[in-house]
Amino acid sequence: MLNPFESTKIPPKVEEFTKHYLSILPKISGTTVKDREIRRLKELENELERYEEFLNTFPRIELLHPFYKTNIEILADDLDKFKICLGSLRKVLNLSRKIINRYISLIRSDIEKKENMLMRQCVGRVFSVFRKRRECIDWIIDITRQLKKLQTIDPSLPTIIIAGPPNVGKSTLVGKISTAKPEVASYPFTTKEIHVGHFITDYGEIVQVIDTPGILDRPMSERNKIELKAINAIKNLEGVIIFLFDVSVFSLYSAREQLDLYNETKSLNKTVVPVLNKIDAKNDELYSEIIKGLDTKPFEISAEKGIGLEELFRHVTSLLKGVKNEVLGK
Repeated sequence: MLNPFESTKIPPKVEEFTKHYLSILPKISGTTVKDREIRRLKELENELERYEEFLNTFPRIELLHPFYKTNIEILADDLDKFKICLGSLRKVLNLSRKIINRYISLIRSDIEKKENMLMRQCVGRVFSVFRKRRECIDWIIDITRQLKKLQTIDPSLPTIIIAGPPNVGKSTLVGKISTAKPEVASYPFTTKEIHVGHFITDYGEIVQVIDTPGILDRPMSERNKIELKAINAIKNLEGVIIFLFDVSVFSLYSAREQLDLYNETKSLNKTVVPVLNKIDAKNDELYSEIIKGLDTKPFEISAEKGIGLEELFRHVTSLLKGVKNEVLGK
């Protein structure tokens, strides 16, 4: 399955569109003045096809998987406004075509030798229609460019989602168990986008592994777009969630902060596996507090050193079968 926005054709922004047309206008000739001006307006109509193609190739929002639909909402901040702007572009196109067709008829019937003036009036009116909605049109183009860059995630594949606060080792773990090669660094919020890797199980099934940006323990209204991308994956993709705790002496977060995030993740009614990472540099007090706050025995690993990964891997892949059967209603 492709990123549903991948095949969307991006048109130029409004000012780019007007500058491009004005640059080619003098090069358009004809057998007569009347023929030349009609050809110029027909070329303007042809240029509008790039916006028509954009609208026709943009996926229908109501048919999108919730994961991709929520991505529009995160990037745009307002899904309804995005829909309204798509509709506005459609109206701009329809009105522009009517203006062009009307002026072509006027030029054809003109007997006063005003063909050039009529052509210029038409172009000015079309540009005016576009410029009145420039902010809206340029905005949806910018959002769509970002949507096209999203990594492809197939909601139908068995999925492992790595979640937790920033800088707890999520990217390191993803790199160890899949083909993904996310950036790994020692400062928070290294991962700003969703990263995807894959592996093939012993029974020949492809599994996708998703590295999510870190989430902080704070109200949803205070979370930034980076955090919302992680929550979108956790909430809207079916699979097994590995929730990573940092129990090391280098941990940036208290036991309470990490447990609050873990419990918030569990409240989404997903299959969540608690995993204590960086066990090779354990902070005994932090470790004990987290253990006391958990309702199930966690796995203990060091993603960097490769400690405990085989046992965790076997457990999670066995859980994936149960999640898949549940989704299929078996």
